[in-house]
Amino acid sequence: MMEKKLTIHQPSRTRRTLIKAGIAAAALGAPMVRAQARQRVIVRSLGGAYDEAMKQAIHGPFTEATGIEVVLQTASAGQVRAMVQAGRAMDVVDIGLPSLYSFDADGLLAPLNYDGMTYTNPADIYEAVRKPNFTGNLYFATVLVYNTQVFSTENHPRTWAEFWDIEKFPGSRTIASQSAGSVPLEFAVLAAGGSMDKIYPIDIEHAFGSLSKVKPAVVKWWETGAISAQLLERKEAVLGAIWSGRAQDLIDKGAPLAIEWNQARREVQGFAVLKGAPNAENAQKYVDFAMQPKVQAEIAKYIAYGPTNREAMQYVAKENAQKLPSEPEHYRNSFDMDYAWWLENLSAVGRRWQSWVLG
Repeated sequence: MMEKKLTIHQPSRTRRTLIKAGIAAAALGAPMVRAQARQRVIVRSLGGAYDEAMKQAIHGPFTEATGIEVVLQTASAGQVRAMVQAGRAMDVVDIGLPSLYSFDADGLLAPLNYDGMTYTNPADIYEAVRKPNFTGNLYFATVLVYNTQVFSTENHPRTWAEFWDIEKFPGSRTIASQSAGSVPLEFAVLAAGGSMDKIYPIDIEHAFGSLSKVKPAVVKWWETGAISAQLLERKEAVLGAIWSGRAQDLIDKGAPLAIEWNQARREVQGFAVLKGAPNAENAQKYVDFAMQPKVQAEIAKYIAYGPTNREAMQYVAKENAQKLPSEPEHYRNSFDMDYAWWLENLSAVGRRWQSWVLG
């Protein structure tokens, strides 16, 4: 009888144990289940004013519209590459097009689902920056900047040929060095009489020959945007070839500077979905949402970067439009940087730069 009682009671205790364990597991596991069910997308962070602009214009509205949380993760281009290769990719990389061309060449990017877009009409994105595996999301530019205490609105360099003319427009200059990403050889080509529609392919030796003519007036070959801004703000340089956003920030703060948009080199920040993205569907939805005209126009309220969706400018306030590379008149009078050419020739330019800058 005892054996029978033991046989009867053992399953009962097991059931009670399992029920208690199940209740405890459910209680403990509930937050985990909710966390797993919570939708999110992991986006590369650039930090600073850029992230703040993205939060206001994209991240907050995206979460409100979709319920998908945007999680920012800081990573350099090298770290992004290592993450993908190690199978620990984030979802969306927000980075300059030189890196995206390189990532694409190495097979690190997933195709963008243009056909599945519902917020954005892909045909509205400028074709030059709309690629199968990535898209440009914002234009910035390298522009000619002048000090208004030295040069007037009526009498300042309006072309790179005039920027190169040290006698007619005397004063110290600053131009990007190779360590800033790329020497603006395009301006050297234009200064030597080239036209914007025939810059590429660049004759490297010819371009460096042209660059030698302005070299005596260059007080510093800047390495970061912050340094270029400091040189102009402190009047150590009265003319500069610098990023438009840096110049506009100084102008907005009252610095005696102005931008000449003619012959600006348009450059691009871009989006891509990484291979192995843990939230790939959300990533595609994020890019789709971020590229729509009204969202792109909203960004211009917070930072002086221009839309790559041609339908966006109609929603940009006039006072903001004049600060943007994709403002229609600015766009007509500027040119796109050929990233494919630079990817192929960056090493050769770098080697030539090292010998030239020290010579």
